Amino acid sequence: MRRLQELPIQGVPATLEIRSGRWRCRNEQCARKTFAEVLAIAQPSARKTQRVGELVRLFAHAAGGRVSERLLTRLGMPTSDNAILRQLKSHVRKQRKIEPLRAIAIDDWSWRKGFRYGTIVVDLERRAVADVLKTRSADGTADWLKQHPGIEFVSRDRCGLYAQGIRQGAPAARVADRFHLIQNLRENIEREMTSVSRCAGRPRLPAVAGDRHEVVRRRSQLSRQALFVNAKRMHAAGRTFGDIAAEIGADRRTIAKWVSLDDLPDRQRSAIKPSSPLYFQEFLERRWAAGDRSGRRLFHDVRNRGYIGSFSHLERLLSTWRKGPPGQTPLPSPPAKVEPLGEAPAIDPTTGWRILPMVAASLCIKPTPTLTPSEVAKVGALKEASPSFAVMRRLAMRFRGLLQGADASKLDRFLHDARRSRVASMQQFARTLTRDIEAVKHAITEPWSSGQAEGQINRLKTLKRALDGRASIELLRARMLPLEPNEHEK
Repeated sequence: MRRLQELPIQGVPATLEIRSGRWRCRNEQCARKTFAEVLAIAQPSARKTQRVGELVRLFAHAAGGRVSERLLTRLGMPTSDNAILRQLKSHVRKQRKIEPLRAIAIDDWSWRKGFRYGTIVVDLERRAVADVLKTRSADGTADWLKQHPGIEFVSRDRCGLYAQGIRQGAPAARVADRFHLIQNLRENIEREMTSVSRCAGRPRLPAVAGDRHEVVRRRSQLSRQALFVNAKRMHAAGRTFGDIAAEIGADRRTIAKWVSLDDLPDRQRSAIKPSSPLYFQEFLERRWAAGDRSGRRLFHDVRNRGYIGSFSHLERLLSTWRKGPPGQTPLPSPPAKVEPLGEAPAIDPTTGWRILPMVAASLCIKPTPTLTPSEVAKVGALKEASPSFAVMRRLAMRFRGLLQGADASKLDRFLHDARRSRVASMQQFARTLTRDIEAVKHAITEPWSSGQAEGQINRLKTLKRALDGRASIELLRARMLPLEPNEHEK
């Protein structure tokens, strides 16, 4: 006797009781001793008919476990949430087929942001998820690509792990990356506009020699000293604290404290933590004086004493010691005469508020025909207040034209002009494109983009949060992959 759950009758749960035959095999060499009659409406050992199982899997794929349990109970097909998810995962394991892929997009997603990441692969032609991987690594990407021969195009972000994995697993695949190129351009513009916004109204500083971190540190101190001098001068001219604060971009209470002092006070440093090499400065100075100058050996020693920072952080401290004795890195004296910069904070003519760097970056890459009247006014204000914004917008429009025109022959001229633009962010963008020049050329000539992968990642994040701690890789894959159509749908 078999009892099978069937579709409800007028909302009332129904059960089929079927009496089927069972035979015993008399062949002693046969591996099976008994044989049961096969039913056309149910799988072997199943407790539901096939059409009930299809509905359960459909609910599980769309709504999850507990939501499907409530809905199916209300419809007259009571099933526990564990059974619903178990049937979905079992169906995906058995029915999933490796379909030939030609164009894919690959991107990462976070199990826990900053700690663990997975990988999602999207079929760009079918506009569906092809697979969800548990880890993000070059070897894992290469192994997956080797299992799917025939891939011609791979759209990826600028992650070096995926670039290495593609070279190992599918060296003949051409790489296209349109979406992330525009995204990287916007990020560079936003970084430049943030720097302009911070330096608006600040004095022009002289050139400072040294490595990158030392230059940033020295210029910050020189800029603060020049602000102090300007605040004292403007207060002596009769300006109020509020006017001074609005013009130089400092807090009103800071201006009130500065005008009562003769010299600029030093910044208050926070407590040094084990993540900083200065926490072990005394030990490092003793080893340095004893003649131990190997960065790797010193890094191993401070690691054993509780250092949790990076090797590059320690090496920056040691590089200053190699130029001179520890503690003797004098800063240059501040300039005697300061002059204001040519750029001022951009003000929205409609609201009178300062335009944020994020808004400025979005407007910088937006074509003129798509701008609204208020956005046209903001772009005009940004061009008038910031000459660097006008340069970046001109280059951004040229780059968008390259991507839309599918003509890679003009890329070299664009990179040359970006390097000579004297805008730091555009120069950095040009250097980044040069390092991955083949991928950029394919992005210009091919129509593929990673935009579909970004949309699927948003869907995956929603599912991961809704599953509330039960989001194993098997369940996420079962929910993200499209369901195989049944015989009726085919």
